[in-house]
Amino acid sequence: MENLNDLFNLSADDLVVKTESRTTEIYKPTADKGKEGVYSSVVKFIPWHENPKKSIMKKWTCWLVDPLTDKGRYVDCPSSVGQKSSLQDMFWRLKKSDSVAEQKLSQNFSRRQSMAALVQIVKDDNNPDMVGKIMVWPFGVKIYNKIQDIMQPEFGTPHIPFDLFDGRAFHIKIKKVAGYNNYDDCKFLDNPAPVMIEGNPMTKSPENMEKIVGYLKDGSPDLKKYDFQEWDEDTVSYVNNVIQNTVPGGRMVAEVTTSNAKQSASAAPTVVSDPLSAAKPAPAPAAKKDELPSLDTESDEFNIDSDTDFDDDLYSDL
Repeated sequence: MENLNDLFNLSADDLVVKTESRTTEIYKPTADKGKEGVYSSVVKFIPWHENPKKSIMKKWTCWLVDPLTDKGRYVDCPSSVGQKSSLQDMFWRLKKSDSVAEQKLSQNFSRRQSMAALVQIVKDDNNPDMVGKIMVWPFGVKIYNKIQDIMQPEFGTPHIPFDLFDGRAFHIKIKKVAGYNNYDDCKFLDNPAPVMIEGNPMTKSPENMEKIVGYLKDGSPDLKKYDFQEWDEDTVSYVNNVIQNTVPGGRMVAEVTTSNAKQSASAAPTVVSDPLSAAKPAPAPAAKKDELPSLDTESDEFNIDSDTDFDDDLYSDL
């Protein structure tokens, strides 16, 4: 006989469609998500177990919008690894044009610099469920400089924040200034903060070191996804279409697409600082002409803010 019990004993829970909570590997603290307009948390920088010498990923990206569809996407700029770039080429051709209208169009091809590293969330009252997890924190030049300053200080002893046992924790404190996220108050704390596993600080013993390796392999997101991505045919086609649909006239477009028809795969890669090597105090390199802060708005995916990245459209002419 058919069981009709459920027919006469319905509950609200039976009819509610349960949605799975969306998880993310990206850590995106912003002032708007904090308490009273200030986001405060503590993280520890974690080395990437697959390649500790690339524990900080650095690249240039460009937000390209096709004016015909009004849809956009991020594209990694080949200049990140020393290759020729149609994006950079088009930017400078337009920027140096005698036409004011073409100079304005150059903004469509401006690059922005971004970095990313793994962090373990030590304390976060805004998102307590994240505590203990290893996540990817994309950041800009202001945070990057704070890391470099502690590894290569003008005075004092160099410190490696990625050290699993002696690396200091980092206090993230973000507030809004003139409508943008501001990172001036972020700083490294004074005391060493060893990596934690299940709430327990790890010591440098053979047993713990073996445990840490397993923990990093199992719990770390794939950081290489945030490194420069070579262009596939779809990306090349998209970039060329955006250029053709954005820039009037065929001469300049033809010159750029022809000269950049083949992105050189053999170009020398970008040198990335080794956060785990013995840092030596050294004077900071002289700022290049193409290293000025941008006034870019916040990225939904990577949360790169105005006071943390570089933007080509503010460069002085080379």
